[in-house]
Amino acid sequence: MNDWKKHLDNGRKCLNNEDFENAQNFFEAALELCPDEDAAAIGEIVFDIGRAFFGLGMRGVAISNMLAALKLGAGEDHTENMMKVLINEYGMPAQKTVELDDKAAFYAVHIMRYLHSKKSGKFGTIAERDMIYELVMEAWTDFRSSETLCGFKTREKINKFREYVIFFPTFSVQDIEENPKDNVYYADFGSDLCFCGSRLPYMWCCGRIKSVEELENGFF
Repeated sequence: MNDWKKHLDNGRKCLNNEDFENAQNFFEAALELCPDEDAAAIGEIVFDIGRAFFGLGMRGVAISNMLAALKLGAGEDHTENMMKVLINEYGMPAQKTVELDDKAAFYAVHIMRYLHSKKSGKFGTIAERDMIYELVMEAWTDFRSSETLCGFKTREKINKFREYVIFFPTFSVQDIEENPKDNVYYADFGSDLCFCGSRLPYMWCCGRIKSVEELENGFF
């Protein structure tokens, strides 16, 4: 048996035993050794890496890996149904309610805006992170008191989130207006396939909102 297959088998054994950290290590070793031309095998390994991340509680990073696996053509029969349970309308980890899904997307939109304003692309200190989270939390409370999301489609909600301006410590009005990443408005593709050719729904692909967890781990 090829070394990468041994690592894959060992990783799946660890996964079955809920030893997620070692499973991740085995899967990453398998990925490194797997032949580049074997896209199907790479897809399976990347999907299993996502499962390991999910077991470690890193749901956003897990979904990012699982979606990458689907793009590679991972052929597990349960994959699509599993992803429908895990992912909400924003392409983010599903929460218990629609309002919590909306809140998570609002947070992600504004945390991404803040992190994009920094050369490092990440929080410098825990105190800075806590301060920004508090500002976004207050903004969400204000937003919900003045806006209704009932009846709006996903992309319309996202546009509303983007239109709401939070004056972060390093921002000025001019900075926000001139940031091209903040002025992108998307058409509502709903469940249509993504225009990039991935064969995935738009909101699972180029239209998805990356979770705060992904952003904090550098997954822009």
